[in-house]
Amino acid sequence: MGHAQFQRQLDSDLTRLEQHLRGLCKGQLRASESERLKVLDLACGECFEAEMLQRVLRESAQTDQADSELLVDFVGMDIREAEVARAAERCGKLDDPVNFKFLAGDGKKLLQDSALPEAFDVVFVRHQNYYLGGKDWHDLFQRSLEKLAPNGKLIITSYFDHEHELAKEAIQNVGGQLVEDVANREARALQTVGKQVDKRLALFRRQD
Repeated sequence: MGHAQFQRQLDSDLTRLEQHLRGLCKGQLRASESERLKVLDLACGECFEAEMLQRVLRESAQTDQADSELLVDFVGMDIREAEVARAAERCGKLDDPVNFKFLAGDGKKLLQDSALPEAFDVVFVRHQNYYLGGKDWHDLFQRSLEKLAPNGKLIITSYFDHEHELAKEAIQNVGGQLVEDVANREARALQTVGKQVDKRLALFRRQD
């Protein structure tokens, strides 16, 4: 695939994801600090969604009473060092009011890093791959919920329907409460049967 075609597909996928995220997050997000929104993008890879994601989350959390635009502390994590490096290089050139930080390593260990914010307003996991490591994801989901601020939200997207259902069940089993679950009816189909880009999305909060 040529670069131009890849970029067109990427832009189209992100546009559809943005539309669904706006609907999913409407009325659901609140910054735990008056002027800052803390976002964690877990298993972010090259984090192509970074610019769109922080913008949508910031706008969704902005209140009418806010005197100024929310600033964003955006942390991306992934075990793949090369992809994290490319994400950091690309996002370092953006002009948005965002403090980007990217970390490479085991997410379970990184979530215990004392240098991280104590709590995130949003933890986002794009295309969680529960099929490839259910026990690891079980632990990651549990630690993600523990890292949420009191009104924080965990958002996931999935390639497959069945994998999405498994992830939903796992999150609820470790203390998450499902708030909203939506299907992306215009998701782009991939070569593997049943696999589509951001086919399903779900939003959770921590159980009381």
